[in-house]
Amino acid sequence: MILLLLALLQASASDSTPQLAYTLSVPPDRRAYAVELAITHPPNPSRLVIPNWAPGAYRLMDSWQNISGFVAVDSGGAHLPVRQDSPISWVVDTRGARRIIISYRAGLPDTVQWRRPNNRWYLRATSGVVDGPRTFMYLDGAKLLPAVLTFRLPPRWRVATGLPTSDSATYWAESYDVLIDSPAMVGSFLSYPFTADSTPHRAVVDLGGAQAHAGGVFVDMLRRIAQTGIRIFGSAPYKDYTFIFVGGRGGGLEHLNSTTIGVTTGTLARNPRGARTVSAHEFFHAWNVKRVRPIELGPFDYEHEVRTVNLWWSEGVTDYYADLILARSELETPADFAQGIATSIGNHRDNPARLRVSPERSSWTVWDSPAVNDSYVISYYLQGELLGFLLDLAIRDSTDNTKSLDDVMRHLASHYSGAHGFTKDDLVESVRRTTGHDFAEFWRRYVSGVDEIPWNDYLRAAGWEVAFSEEQAADARIGSIPPAVQGGRWRAVATPGSAAAAAGLRTGDELVRINGRQIIDGTDVTAVVRAARRDMAVAVDVVRDGQPLAIRFHAGSYQRVRARLRDLPAPTEKMRRIRAGLLHP
Repeated sequence: MILLLLALLQASASDSTPQLAYTLSVPPDRRAYAVELAITHPPNPSRLVIPNWAPGAYRLMDSWQNISGFVAVDSGGAHLPVRQDSPISWVVDTRGARRIIISYRAGLPDTVQWRRPNNRWYLRATSGVVDGPRTFMYLDGAKLLPAVLTFRLPPRWRVATGLPTSDSATYWAESYDVLIDSPAMVGSFLSYPFTADSTPHRAVVDLGGAQAHAGGVFVDMLRRIAQTGIRIFGSAPYKDYTFIFVGGRGGGLEHLNSTTIGVTTGTLARNPRGARTVSAHEFFHAWNVKRVRPIELGPFDYEHEVRTVNLWWSEGVTDYYADLILARSELETPADFAQGIATSIGNHRDNPARLRVSPERSSWTVWDSPAVNDSYVISYYLQGELLGFLLDLAIRDSTDNTKSLDDVMRHLASHYSGAHGFTKDDLVESVRRTTGHDFAEFWRRYVSGVDEIPWNDYLRAAGWEVAFSEEQAADARIGSIPPAVQGGRWRAVATPGSAAAAAGLRTGDELVRINGRQIIDGTDVTAVVRAARRDMAVAVDVVRDGQPLAIRFHAGSYQRVRARLRDLPAPTEKMRRIRAGLLHP
């Protein structure tokens, strides 16, 4: 396919359509990727843009920080005039050249590269991961055109990416969107190929030199996840799939036929199934959000924020399906599933934001400081996980278990995959068409609204009820959100009514240290808060308005809500069918 594309590009030399060929090189200093973009038949002027955000990560990231040494030349090597019309875009006067070459270096600033290990983008002595949105510029007006990507790597370095190829160096993307949605691991790494539903899959692993052998348990976990996910929809939407595991902070990011997942060094050796939840979540995104997407998320505007009210569905319902996949694949037990749901219900009930910030509101304001919601923060992941669960129960109950949320997902995949995304109304209508029942009131009360959820009205359909309890807990509550831009500090969320808020912590303060622990990301905040005891001294060092500030207080106490799912004493046959349908369809 690659050779055919190159031949077609050469044959169309008289065509005025721009032809795009990228080259990515790893220089000896390993400080940044060297990128070239050759454009045949460039428009004049040619505007080159580096995306200011990445799909799946909803915040602007000041991409100009990544780029250095931007140069444009013609085919004879003569320099062409360049001006910047924004911090993330460069305009080239081609002077009528038939072919121009853009070159630049793309890399995280040194302080970010080494202080903030991540699972999306890095370059070191023996390996690297290439993050498309922060590496490859696009020619404005040409994002839908195909492109060729060639890797020039040190000896014995390999490439693992979801892009199609005919050799080990040259790859093809049908559009810019596909190009940057296909991260690449380069260098020395472990590779574990396997098959799920007769479809090729593989896991590639780079733990930064600590290359512990993950073994058969690790691969078996991924195979079960893939097989179970494919079974929900009936077939895979891709020709092959690549799990990219890197040593760094946790979390993951979904792509069309791949995902990048961060695991701490040694995790896979100590617990080969330790990344099962994030793996299931990211894998389910191959359908939900990458193909079944909110209408606003494509074609992408990479220069400005893109808002939707439906992230609770794209991310939160995906969380629910991660729960289901683990239970259905027997990577977790039915008791594990019930405990996980109960924990989420307890977290939801414990958060006063549940009655102030709707799932649609939390989706819409993801780009904003929590101050826009009066510092009340609740995750659309949590909201969507629980709404997906309740909607599944309600559908099964109303149809005597003949229909489920699985049927809704298949309907969405049939009607809203590809170029046509869904709206809020499309979701409601898809449920109605699939089930024959109208769930508009469900949306009004719990999706658009903030009504208290009557849990047992839904749980009894599967023979459960929820029992809430309260326990006294240390109040060192400090929330956190990602930095406003890449390389920035994580920011505080001052939980209303908390001891930290009373001591003067403000939402939006940049977190530097808590009790001496440097705050690199939210896991550091969580670790300190969980270790707190009542009356313990808490020292929070922040930056506010560019000035350092020390906030000191003693942890108080508050009543934390817990939840537990209990089996009803005399479940009906219908209840048994519904619960079995959830976990063993």
